[in-house]
Amino acid sequence: MSRFLQSLSVAAFAWRSVATQARRPVIWVPFLGVACVQGLLLCLLVWFHTPVLRALGLPLVKLLGGEGALHYPGLFYQLPLMFFRANLVIGTLITSLAGGAGTLLFARHFGLKDPKEAWRQTVRSAPTLIGVTLALMLIIYAISRLATLIPLELALGSPGVRWGTRAAMMGLFILIQSLFAYSTAWIVLMGSKAWPAIRDSVRVTARTFLPTLLVVGVPAILLFPFSYAAGRVDFIGAKLRPELIGGLLSLQVIAHILFTFLLVGAVTRLFLWRMEATR
Repeated sequence: MSRFLQSLSVAAFAWRSVATQARRPVIWVPFLGVACVQGLLLCLLVWFHTPVLRALGLPLVKLLGGEGALHYPGLFYQLPLMFFRANLVIGTLITSLAGGAGTLLFARHFGLKDPKEAWRQTVRSAPTLIGVTLALMLIIYAISRLATLIPLELALGSPGVRWGTRAAMMGLFILIQSLFAYSTAWIVLMGSKAWPAIRDSVRVTARTFLPTLLVVGVPAILLFPFSYAAGRVDFIGAKLRPELIGGLLSLQVIAHILFTFLLVGAVTRLFLWRMEATR
């Protein structure tokens, strides 16, 4: 119990450090950039039929959602899946770069020797950042396929099996993300290549295991209600209005950016704290 409380204190130290930087607009720039891209994507998917967006939106909706997504209310029933699929690309290409820039900006304001030209340094590290993010996403996808091993009739017939599977998947996702958590810092702050960054991230996580699990796990758990609600489009569409699904995804974008800001800042703080302790 005392070890957990000590780890919670370390995680709280990281969260307080992030809170002190929340009023610095410059740190928000990469995260707001991702939010803008996701918002534009959502608008493109919802209003693809308008003349201005039709040339790009129509083939995109057809590609991501099929013919059924071209008509109301099928569009809104398919919207979470289409948004998720498009976000895989955004997550690999844009979010990885935003995480690198955010790490550099947080590190500068946490007192690390000022890394000049954060954006240019992030662009130089882009291939490595994207490669590591792609590796993480492939591992998470492979783990998610484990859920398909449970017979469908068993999952549908037992709430305990469904929620137990969700909890197990969530735990595995948090563990894998925790092992990769410090790879971005190793890349943009220490100049590591992909494999050394992943290897050293695992080492830092092992030495700071419980605080890292808390820092990674709490935002993931707080985001779960949004992703769960987005998966209940059948209920929302039947009991409420299909259009509310678009509003729910908008809230998910906002929540995702807030918790990503918290995650990147806290991981950067823990990384610097661990590096200072080893000097």
